[in-house]
Amino acid sequence: MQETRPSQTASFVALWRAIAERGFTSAPSFSDPVVGSLLSPSWAVLDRLLAFGLARTTPLQRAHSIPQFDSIALRVLAIDVALQRAVAAGVAQLVILGAGLDTRAFRLPELADVAVFEVDHPATQAYKRRKAATLPVRAKSLSFVPVNFERDALGPALLAAGHRADEPTVWVWEGVVMYLADDALRTTLDAIAAASAPASVLVVNYHDQVPLAAQHSREQKLRELLLSYWGEPQIGLRAPATMLREVSRVGFAVERDTGTTEWAAQVGGQPPAGQTAAVARLLVAQRR
Repeated sequence: MQETRPSQTASFVALWRAIAERGFTSAPSFSDPVVGSLLSPSWAVLDRLLAFGLARTTPLQRAHSIPQFDSIALRVLAIDVALQRAVAAGVAQLVILGAGLDTRAFRLPELADVAVFEVDHPATQAYKRRKAATLPVRAKSLSFVPVNFERDALGPALLAAGHRADEPTVWVWEGVVMYLADDALRTTLDAIAAASAPASVLVVNYHDQVPLAAQHSREQKLRELLLSYWGEPQIGLRAPATMLREVSRVGFAVERDTGTTEWAAQVGGQPPAGQTAAVARLLVAQRR
């Protein structure tokens, strides 16, 4: 991403959460009443235009359209479930890596006794802090930790923010891994392991490698063009076997690795469609 501009993919993801909050999702339990207030004026206009267009379609047309973008809402809910399970098991620290415009600290009542640390690129985080300045925090505490994953050390930054490496942590790494080179992935995993007490939980969203048959599809080419224009190319697509190896290397035991069809079944939604839905994965592991 560009050094002085907030992440555009973070806003893109927030846009689809805002659309889902308006009811355009197959997941009946989705709720993110805060996300709309984090959109910039231009993204907010796009939110209203998309909602207006969807509202004017027939039920059959909406049923065909929603699966094309529903994987974001389903991903959020699947991660929420994993997070809630970790908190119910007694984990009282949450670190959100590459937090972007995440709203969990503002919307989840389960975090009332949990210290939350949002880690992100300084430019994105500065924008988020301005937009969220007046929002009530539902977590026990919320600390913002500016880190550039490609060059900054995660451990010292978290320590300075008050994170306790001797207490279990649930780590949420959503929508980031696919933008990281191998060295940055391994360095971050090393830092996570060093700051994780036994019983810590790692929740990682990543993208599988694009099948050969889909690499030259129109959808794939449009995605690559848009991400390149934003300066945020997906350079870190990895097979499940690769992620299993990397996570196991740092002492986490993988409990499950699921795709979008399984997320939909878990939260009562419909399986999404499209290229992103085909490659999106969610890995949950526990520190041995």
